[in-house]
Formats: sequence, C-alpha cells, structure tokens
Amino acid sequence: PQNLARAVAVPRAVKRGPSQGPQDDEEETLVLALILKDDYSDSQKCEKKLEGYCEGLKNAGVNLENVHPVIKEICEDKNKNKQEIEKKCKQKTGGGTELGEKINKKCATFKTELTTASSSPKDEDCVKKGRQCLLLEGACPTELKQCSELRNNCYQKKREEVAVEVLLRALGDGSLKKSTDPQNKECEEQLKKVCKELGDKSNELAIKCLKIKETCQALVVSSKAKCAALKDAIGKENSFTNETCQPLLEQCHFYGPNCEEQEKSECEKLEKSCSDKGFTFVPPDQPFIPTNSPTTLIQKIGLNALYQRAGGIGVRIEDSSAPDIFDLLAFLSQSSTSGGDIKAKCEEALTKHCKDLKEHSMLKEMCENDDPDGAREEGKKKCQKLKDDFQQIKNSLLQEVKSKLKKQDADTKVIPWHELQRLSEEACTRMLSMCFYYGPLEPSSLGTPCKNLRAACYKRGLGALANSALQDHLRGEFNKTDDAHGELLKPLVEACQQLQKNGGFGNDELLSRCLQPLSTIGLVFYDLHYKLFDLHDQLNERRDFPGEDDCIDMERKCKTLEKDFDDFHNPCATLRSHCDRLRQAEDLETLLLAKTEGSLKDKDSCEKEVKDICRRDARLGRNGRSFACANTTFTCQTITDNVKRKFHFLGQNIGIRKAVAEITNKNSNIDDQEPLCDFWEPYCDAYMLHCSDLVNKASGSGSSDGECKQLKDACKKYRDQRDLEDRFTVLLAGDLVDDKKCNESFHGYCAVFNGSKHELAVLCKNDSSGNKGNSSLCQKAIRRVEKKCPSLFKKLEEEEKELEKESKDYEKLKEDAEDAIETAQLVLALASTVSTPNSTQNVSTNSSAQPANTIGNNTASGNSTRQSLSKRSAAQVKITEKEVSAFEKASDALTLYDELKEKCRELKDDCLYKERCTTCKQACASIEKICNKLQPLSVKEQTIKVITNVTTTTTTTTTTKTETKTTEAATCSSACTASATCTSIRTTDTRRPLPRR
Repeated sequence: PQNLARAVAVPRAVKRGPSQGPQDDEEETLVLALILKDDYSDSQKCEKKLEGYCEGLKNAGVNLENVHPVIKEICEDKNKNKQEIEKKCKQKTGGGTELGEKINKKCATFKTELTTASSSPKDEDCVKKGRQCLLLEGACPTELKQCSELRNNCYQKKREEVAVEVLLRALGDGSLKKSTDPQNKECEEQLKKVCKELGDKSNELAIKCLKIKETCQALVVSSKAKCAALKDAIGKENSFTNETCQPLLEQCHFYGPNCEEQEKSECEKLEKSCSDKGFTFVPPDQPFIPTNSPTTLIQKIGLNALYQRAGGIGVRIEDSSAPDIFDLLAFLSQSSTSGGDIKAKCEEALTKHCKDLKEHSMLKEMCENDDPDGAREEGKKKCQKLKDDFQQIKNSLLQEVKSKLKKQDADTKVIPWHELQRLSEEACTRMLSMCFYYGPLEPSSLGTPCKNLRAACYKRGLGALANSALQDHLRGEFNKTDDAHGELLKPLVEACQQLQKNGGFGNDELLSRCLQPLSTIGLVFYDLHYKLFDLHDQLNERRDFPGEDDCIDMERKCKTLEKDFDDFHNPCATLRSHCDRLRQAEDLETLLLAKTEGSLKDKDSCEKEVKDICRRDARLGRNGRSFACANTTFTCQTITDNVKRKFHFLGQNIGIRKAVAEITNKNSNIDDQEPLCDFWEPYCDAYMLHCSDLVNKASGSGSSDGECKQLKDACKKYRDQRDLEDRFTVLLAGDLVDDKKCNESFHGYCAVFNGSKHELAVLCKNDSSGNKGNSSLCQKAIRRVEKKCPSLFKKLEEEEKELEKESKDYEKLKEDAEDAIETAQLVLALASTVSTPNSTQNVSTNSSAQPANTIGNNTASGNSTRQSLSKRSAAQVKITEKEVSAFEKASDALTLYDELKEKCRELKDDCLYKERCTTCKQACASIEKICNKLQPLSVKEQTIKVITNVTTTTTTTTTTKTETKTTEAATCSSACTASATCTSIRTTDTRRPLPRR
C-alpha cells in the first residue's frame, strides 16, 4: 500500500482495538515476516523464536510502550503472551501455519510487482519496493531473488546520477548550451580538460571520460532537462525560506550558465526574492582566501559535498585507483557485438572507437595514426594480453568474493540481504572496480557474485548510517556493559523510540535494526570496535605531529569515543595538546604578521619575538599560549614553514587570477578598483614585510618586481585617494545616519577646508555634488560602513567579552602590585625619558588621554605615550627579594595597562560608526564603561629631570617626620614589545611609604 513506509517505518506505541482492519493485519504480517524469516512456516520454530524475542525484551526491562504495537501485543502479558504466540503460529491442517499462509500470499503478490520494477527502477520503486524487500526477503528468499536485482540497479542508478551531476557542474560554463553549439564541440573540448582532474574520482567518471562524444550528447540532454525542471520548480515556489531557497539557488549557480535566457531570468528573480529575505547561496569554493592553495575544480564543484550527500542515502563513493590500460580495454570490449572470444571483442572495440581515442593518454598508442578506424599492432598485443590474463583475474575475483562474503556458493546463489557480511571500505572500492570493468565480459560466471558484492557494499553504506545514528544516542552507555552487552538492550529500544520521534527512519537498515534489537546490539558493537581500531591506528600514526585536518577529524572522534572507552583518554589528551600547540602557533603567526616587521623571514627571527611574547605572557599569568611557548623552536619552525607556503600561494593566486592586469585595466575610474584593491592589498601588506620574493623576485636576467609590489603599484592611485576619504569618513562618522545629515556635515567641513590649505580640501573640490548637492563621498562612506556593520558587530561583541576578562585580570594584577609595593616600602615613580638634557617633564598618573586617530584604519597613533618606572635605592644597599618582586609586579601591571589602553583606543575608533551600525551600540556602551574604569598603578607624582646619565629628583612632602635612606635608582621602559632596560645611578631620597589606593 501507498502508506506502507509510514506504517512500518517506526516502532510505534499505539493501542489497537479488538478488531483489526486489513491495514493492521498487513502491517502485522510484514513485521512478523522480518522477525521470523524462514521460521514462519514451522509452528514449533515460530513459537520458540517469538518466545525468545519476548523473553529477551522482558529480561532487559524494556518498556513495551516504546516498541512496535505488533511486538507489544504478543509480548505484553505473560499468560496472554503464550496464547498470542500460539495463535500467531497455529499449525494448519495439512501443514504450515496461518501466519505462513498470509506471508506466502504477500510474497507472491510482491513477486509480480518486482518483475516489472526491478530492471529499470524509478526513485519511488527504490524507496517503497526496497522497503518491502527488506521486510519479506528473509521469509521468501527464493521467491524474491529479484530483490537483489532491484537493489543493484538502484545502487548503480544513484552512482550514475552522481557522476552526471559532477560533470554538469564541471561544465557549468555554458559549454552545454545546444543553441550556441549544436555539434557539442565546446563540450567535448571542455570535457577533455576536466577529465584530467575528475577521471579517477569514480569508475563511472572514468568511463564517461573515455567516451567523450557519447557523454557530451547525454550531458546536453540532461542539462536541458535540469533547466526545464528548475524553471518549473521556481515558478511553483511561493514562500521563500532558507530551506526552499538554498537548493534552488544551488541549482541556479551550477545549471544556470547552460540554460536559455528565459530560464536564466527565472533564476535572477529567485536570487532577488531570496536576497530580500536575507538568503544567499555560498558556492563551495567560497570564501576565496589568497593564502590558501589555488582553487581546484574539485573545490569549485563541491565534489566532496556531493559524495557526502550520496553517502547519506547509503551510496558511498570513494576515489578509485586510476584504471590501467587493461581495465579500459575490458570496458570497451563490453560494447562489442562480436561473437568471438575476449581478444576478438577487444580488437573490434578498438577499431570502432579508435577515432575518438586519438587524444586519450593511454589508448592513443593502440590506434593507427593514418587510419582513424584501425587498431595498431600494439593494440592487438594488448588485446591478446587481456585475453591471457582474464581467467586469472576472474578466478581471483571469485575467490575474494567468496572469502569476504563468507559464502562458498556466493558465485552461484543470490545471497539474501540479511545474510550479507560486512565489508571494509577498501574491499568494496577495489572489488567493485573489478566487477565494473570485467564483470560484463563473462556474466555467466561473474554476474551473480558481482550482484552479491554490490548488494553487500550498498548494505555497508546503509548500515554505517544506521550504526552511527544508534551510537550517537547511546553515548555513555557502552561503558556500563559486560561482554554480553545485555544492559544495552533497554537504552537501544529507547534510542529507537527517540529516532522515531525525530523522523529518522528513512533508512531501511535503521528500521531493520530497531525491529530486531536483540541482534542489533552485536552489529552496533562490531561497528564500534572497527571505529576504535581505526582511531587507535590514526592516533599512533599522527597524534604527535598532526596537521589541521587531522586535528579536526581525530579530535571529533576522540570527543565521541572516549566517553565510553577509558583507554583513549591519554592518547587523545596528547593529540589535543599538540592540536592546541598548532592553534596557538597560528595565533602567534597572526600576531607577528600584524605587529612585527620581518620576524617571520626565518626561524631565528621568529624565535626571538616568540620568546619575548612568551616571557611577557608568563609574567602576566597568561597561559593561553603555553603549549606553543613550551617549545619555541618547534613552534617557529611550524610558523615559518606555514608562512612560506602562504606567501607562495599568495603570489601564485595573484598570477592565476590576473589581479594586477585587472586592476590596471580599471585605471580610468579608480572607484572601479576598490573591490579588487581592498581585497588583495591587506594580504600583501601583511606578507610583504616577511617575504622579499613578493617585493623583488630573482629571475634569469637579474630581478624583477614581485607580485605584491606590482599589485601595490597598480593600486597606488586608488590607495592615496582612499586614505584621504577614510580620514574624512572619520570626521563624518557620527553623521552617517542618513544622506541628508551626512551631506550637511560634509559641506560644513568643506566650507572650512576650502579656505585653507588642508589636504582634505581636495576631496571637496573633486566631489561631484558641487556646493549643495548630494556628496559622492557620503554615498561611498555610507555604503562602506554599511558593508562593514555585520563584521564590526561580531568583532565588538568578541572584543567586549575579551576586554572584560582582561580588565578583571588587570585589576587583580594591579592590586597585587600595590600590595607588594607597600609591603616592600618601595618608592616607584612614572617617568618619561626626554631628549633634551635640561628639559623637565611632569608625569601624572591621572592623565590617560590619547590623541584621536583621524585615519579611519585603526592604525596606532604616533603620539602614543608609554609609561616607565623608576625605582630608588642606593647601589651599596642590598636589594631585597620583596623589592625585586614588587618592581616586577608593578612593571607587569603597567605593561598590561598600556595594552588595554591601546586596545580601548582602537575600539573607540571602531565605535565611531555605532550611529550607522546600530547593532553595535550595546557593545560600544559596555566597552566604553570598561575602558573608563581603567586606572593606572598608583604612583606618587614627581618631577624627573634627565641630564645625560644623571637624574636628579626633588620631592616635597608635607610630612614633618621623614626617613632618609640611600638607595639605587633604576629607570625601566615598560613598553610591551621590548625587554626592560635599566640605568643605575646614586642619589638620596626623602620619602614616606606609598599609600594604598
């Protein structure tokens, strides 16, 4: 029936009335057929199996409300249970059971349906009839042999569909448009190119790349059908949600270029409708990052995502090894109509296809150059070799199929689904390739074993999905079981109930496992142990030196599996520490790229900077980079190797994308250069300081400008103009709320600038608005800031949290420093070293104002003031540990204070745009509040006069009781990027203890 999938897809808990309708009776027949299999016709075996089934559920304490109503009915009451089972398995006069009669009748009806559907199944047949095969095949394996053919054809159909989709995407450049290329010449040329990269990604792709002409003819037809279906789908869509927009936008992206104009216009309407709702499609190769390796065709078409999607329905497609010449000759021979042996078929196939094989990398040598339809002697020799080797290939394949499927009759008998053995991924990939190329050459001996193999590999894919779904719901339960795993039965049934509620029973294998929980436990554990061994091998091989992809993959597996298996705690902890080191190295790389010049040119320069950062982190009690700091040599080796790769890829991508030429071609209107220069220049600015090749590169005749130098030169005119515009934008920041307010402000500034020689006046003179019109600068500024708002909001939110944490750390550090100073009875004063020998400077701890940044690029101001410390004592007096500790804590507090004030200044610049980016207002208010609360270390005010190497300090106090000590004075720079430098002098000080604030 039409609703069979829904009816039996879930282990429902529904009460059934005293009388059952035909639907309920049929449902019961199907469920019991799955459980009993071929024991349904024997009364004693039937009763014994059902009693054992119910006993297992009861012993595990399973709540029968969570199981299918058919199972609940026969297992619910102990006394009633016996009667129900006897009733189901009642022996009929003349042999057999009443249940058996119903099952036989159902099998006979279904056999007729299968006959017409199994050879060329539709998607609907694969779903509905595939499920009935699952339920009935075990009971009627002989009558329903065609279930194997149905599954084989459904499996191969899906693999073919994926291969076609891959090529449609790869040729999504208009080369499949029949109206512009009726002879498909463009398709054939493009297909030859893409096949160089895609030909070994599956057996199906290898063959389609072999038959270029036939493949193009089929692809043009498929493309036309896809375009028509896409147009209809868009026309029928009324509500535009993310769920409806994404698949349609994806199809428009890949199929659109090959569609006719009318169909393209539908895609344009769709893009606008979805965009208005905030939904856009991000292509698989986006975002493009210039420091990554150049984008490949595989990335552009999203091949991995396509294969994952196929894996989601049980069709796992793995990269096959590239076919050799005999594999290809075997495949060509399949199309031969010759009645002779394999050699004759091979030679006929070569003669037939030689015209199309002239450019094939391997097969072109098999054909005569002067005769387009003739096979060369070399080709005939290869055909003879194929014939000689075929028997050995066939015997090897037959033996392996029997061995892997653990059935000696696997070559002659179709194996029912429930008896198929689990195969490894490697075995499936290798043996499926052998069957694909050689199976059709001798279907009488290889037909049945290859069908069994394909069915087993299909079952493997579906089983992997089912096992993963169940394991995800059983995390934390596996460590509670003994060797028998009986304790898992109850949580397994509950997991099935939860999956039912979530609608997760589209997978036939998952349905089968949930209706047969007793046997499922073993399957789940077998799969789990396979994953454990796999992770164990991966950890042993790569945990000490993992790459980025290793960390993503293995950390996920560790998080999943170590909940139940204690043996993984230590190796997974080791992996995490090395992955943390890798991530911390990336953080250091980002910091050094931004804050230093040339430190990443070599390992030694890097290590010097990293050690300084690590020392400062240690003194400030920061442990966020502890793993990277533990071995700075290894960390810097990692960083410098990574940076070398990145600047190599950056130069490569600038060349591949022809960025310099594209920018130069837009010289007539520098505004057109904006997206290009704004995209590429930040990468060049970051890496040019650390890589001379991007500035000047060696060549055969000397040296030439590197890619980044060329790009910067091409962008210079735009960048000079943009810098001025950014400075003006800062002035307009508070008035960017709307065009009117911005224009008024712009013309107000221009009225002032035009009467002076201010360098921003040039923007007023060049503006297209005249004296009263709408300013083009305002339009640009509003557009730029509007574009920046989402990323600015995210940045400010993150910075607010980080700033709050760091300010608390600073308050604690400051309090500790003040306590230490008071305990050590130490005099410390803020000092500034001045350049004029006789100059005098007052230093106040209460002054924290910084010059405003007027550039708009968040660059640090050149007038930023750094604070220093002066510690006073005499050279001949021994310095105590308390004094040293107090001095260091004070220095650390001031270092962190300077860092926070610098960060506050930068964030204040970002918050200038909060009136336009209204979502940023709350974060900006919090940041302002935190920054205003920051107070420097309490140090008494005094005047310091610096003359050459002698500093004389006079301090006047109002205290009548004084204490005089001979001390040593040291002036130390607390700049956060350099080690402190101290100069010792002799002096005498009259002081009192520094009060606690």
